[in-house]
Amino acid sequence: MSTNTIDLAREGFRRAPTHAERVHEAAQLFARGRSGASILSQAVLLEAFTTDDFPGLLGDAFQRQAIAAYKDTPFEFDGILTDVTVDDFKRRKLVDLWGADAFEPVGQGEEYKGASLSETEVEHGTGKYGKAYGLTWELLRARDFSGLANFPRALGNGAVKGQNNAVADLLVADGGWNPEFFGTVETAPLNETNLDAAIRALSTRENHRGELVPTDQLVLVHGPALRAQVNRLLKATELEWKDTSGSRTTTTKTPNPFANVVTPLESRTVGARLGTNGGTGWALVQGNGSDLPSIVRTLLSGHPDVDIRVKRDQGQSVAGGDIPVDQGSFKDDTIWYRGRAVHGIDPAFTTGVYASNGA
Repeated sequence: MSTNTIDLAREGFRRAPTHAERVHEAAQLFARGRSGASILSQAVLLEAFTTDDFPGLLGDAFQRQAIAAYKDTPFEFDGILTDVTVDDFKRRKLVDLWGADAFEPVGQGEEYKGASLSETEVEHGTGKYGKAYGLTWELLRARDFSGLANFPRALGNGAVKGQNNAVADLLVADGGWNPEFFGTVETAPLNETNLDAAIRALSTRENHRGELVPTDQLVLVHGPALRAQVNRLLKATELEWKDTSGSRTTTTKTPNPFANVVTPLESRTVGARLGTNGGTGWALVQGNGSDLPSIVRTLLSGHPDVDIRVKRDQGQSVAGGDIPVDQGSFKDDTIWYRGRAVHGIDPAFTTGVYASNGA
């Protein structure tokens, strides 16, 4: 079909009254054209790509799709990350927002005693992460829009996976729990006795404020291979306890003391890094509601989500006119899209953590 019969002025991305509606219409036109169900729809889409406004509107639609994918993709470690927002990329000392001084008595007519938030020795900061995807001009001309349609989700998912990897790299090193984060790594298998002993050990430690480590918001981090044992320990109504201290072994049953106290966090990313320890390794980390955060996630103000951009390096025609971005770069005809996410993952107060490789 000749493109001379196509009237783009009648298309929704041109007629819609608001920018948001034009973005929506551009996405709809792209969806119709890439399906291959209609030769006319494909022709309209190819013609729309040659205009000044359609690529930009479609880019906005892709940005929204990438953000939606970013928010839909599971952040494996949200339950153990405490967020702090900064305005720049400087590394800085963490201010102890969770350890305010206790109020003191104030007598009649007395002034209130001053207090201040303490700067700790913990350093944190944020950084940039990203990927670029190149889509060839030949694929576009062949009306193969699958790569173009899929890349927003790929960039959204990639931003989340990058953050998951950063946390897992902090927790795991060389096929076991990271001793630089956890300190001593035990070899106790996961069972009711060892879990109870680990919690008791944590409860007797003192944090940097001279207070006892909290044990009411602990998260049990593990790989998928340990799922059955974790569920048995944390979700059972009753647990059996074996006592072998005497001349014979005795077994007693009690209500589950871990229910609603320890929260499971299963991570495929951690499981993969633990390798042969993936079926036995377990760790206790403070939850994100604790006053002794184990891990700080530093975010950059104004940039909470993934950012998508297209590279405009297609040059100009010999007659001096602008060339649409869909025609590819001047250098190699490739259309480049880039995704960026900004975050930082740093250890915080690790007196409240425990780890065992289980063997």
